[in-house]
Amino acid sequence: MKNISIFLFVFTLCIIDNVYGVNLLKGEKSTLYFRNGLSYKKWLKVHCKSGNDDMGTHYLKPGGIDYQFSVYDNVFGGTLIWCTLSKGPDYKVSSRFDAYKQNNDNPNGISYNYVAKDDGIYHSNLVEFKLHKKFDWNRRY
Repeated sequence: MKNISIFLFVFTLCIIDNVYGVNLLKGEKSTLYFRNGLSYKKWLKVHCKSGNDDMGTHYLKPGGIDYQFSVYDNVFGGTLIWCTLSKGPDYKVSSRFDAYKQNNDNPNGISYNYVAKDDGIYHSNLVEFKLHKKFDWNRRY
């Protein structure tokens, strides 16, 4: 009887997900956007990871299309995405930072925008639209 109850519970969750597009096991969905705002036709390298996923390495050309991906919060908390943005010859100048950290007590919005400029990484979200410098570039040797 216990196995049938578990089966029916999982089956119901699958039906809800397929019919209504709602997955009760997933939390809020947030989207991260990365833009190359560097001058002098410099390319930008973006590499993001979480504890479970590696989003891969992406190269953004100057004035090109933004790189974006979405992430769902963990219903138990603790979702963290960290990224390394790199620029310059051989991408030796970089900045590694937490691009998204789940905070159930103080939600930051569903959109996280990062713009790489010559003097650092700028950030805005749907709660606060204005770009603010958030991270500096670090030089690797």
